[in-house]
Amino acid sequence: MISIAIVLISSVSPHHWQVAAAERKLKHKLYPVNAMLEIEHCDTLQAAPKEELHQMLIGFYGEHVVPATFYEIKETLRRPDLVLSRTRDGAVSRYAVPDEMLKGAFVRLRDRLTACGSSDLMIQVSPEYGSHFLAMYTEPDVKHLTGDRVKVLMLSLPFLLRDLIKPEVRSALKNISYPISYAISCAISYMISTEAMFGAYAL
Repeated sequence: MISIAIVLISSVSPHHWQVAAAERKLKHKLYPVNAMLEIEHCDTLQAAPKEELHQMLIGFYGEHVVPATFYEIKETLRRPDLVLSRTRDGAVSRYAVPDEMLKGAFVRLRDRLTACGSSDLMIQVSPEYGSHFLAMYTEPDVKHLTGDRVKVLMLSLPFLLRDLIKPEVRSALKNISYPISYAISCAISYMISTEAMFGAYAL
């Protein structure tokens, strides 16, 4: 009975006629319409396949959480108030944290990751894995990590972000003249936000 109901729902939906028209135009069959999506007030997340590897590990954590953290680090060290000079047309010509120093923050994160040992986090990270991790999120042509390797990131990264950009913040304070309390509050806000974000998904 359930299968009959699904067929009936699919046959009377507007998507059915759209697919049929496209199939006639292309002269081959397309994927069938997902009847779950035709249900009134259907929850897309509930209707999606429950597949941990690609949805949670590689998809959500590997494709969104980790890149967002790299972005947050970069944007924190490249805020408008950390710009030392601009050209006449408004383009940035000099940052308080130059490219090499910014890259150094990511390299420091890689070094912290490769320093993880079984006595600290119950996992052992090889230098090769650390190098691949850094290249994957800084070089666009590097292939993605596997699900098991993303699990390593989930277990370790929440503990590696504390004071990560401290050297860059100190360097910026030497080149920018604004209240030190403001700089410290910005750095603390970044550290708290990233640790909370990673910690929530590590539990």
